[in-house]
Amino acid sequence: MKKITISKALKEKASTLQLGILEAKVRVTESPDELVKLLHSEAETIAAREDIADISQLPQVHATREAYKALGKKPARYRVSSEALHRRIVQGKGLYFINNVVDINNLISIQSGCGICLYDADSAGEEITFRIAAAGENYRGIGKYDLNLENLPVFADEQGPFGSPTSDSERTMTRSSTNHILLVIVSFLEDEDLTPWLTSAQTLLEKYAGGEEFGRVILSD
Repeated sequence: MKKITISKALKEKASTLQLGILEAKVRVTESPDELVKLLHSEAETIAAREDIADISQLPQVHATREAYKALGKKPARYRVSSEALHRRIVQGKGLYFINNVVDINNLISIQSGCGICLYDADSAGEEITFRIAAAGENYRGIGKYDLNLENLPVFADEQGPFGSPTSDSERTMTRSSTNHILLVIVSFLEDEDLTPWLTSAQTLLEKYAGGEEFGRVILSD
């Protein structure tokens, strides 16, 4: 598995931080109908249950917003991906479908409320640090403009930052040619047990993406 560490400076600012790390071999395809139906069903449940004002108070979303504030980043401008997905659903914009692996990532994200990062593992370095981005650091977000990373928690290798719970980069995005993924569940909620979400992600990847050769670990320091 990739060697991932949490920087001391980030842990001091966000003492409750945990990472649930899952690495696997997969086959990237269009999402099967059964997976699409699962996502639609989850979206319907969320739309019926939540108002827009409720979303920022979901436990994982609230904890992430508080962590962003502690780091000096405005959470309403740099929303964690799970919050952004819930807002799309509640605003009636619907979910978007990319491929089976990305869609599984999004399903776990909306269910857990965690920001979940997904990477083509072969496009990232072997040693990765989850740290606070420095002034002047940026990257091209997936489907976005260049993202100002300063004070965001970011995953970085020897080439620099490539992902965050807000938006991942084009450099390490999952493509149709991807066959080796790194999925990281980012939790700032105190005492959250990430094992069920890792298990759910593995089960979905096995069923809908031919997932195999799994490695998993929970990292808190």
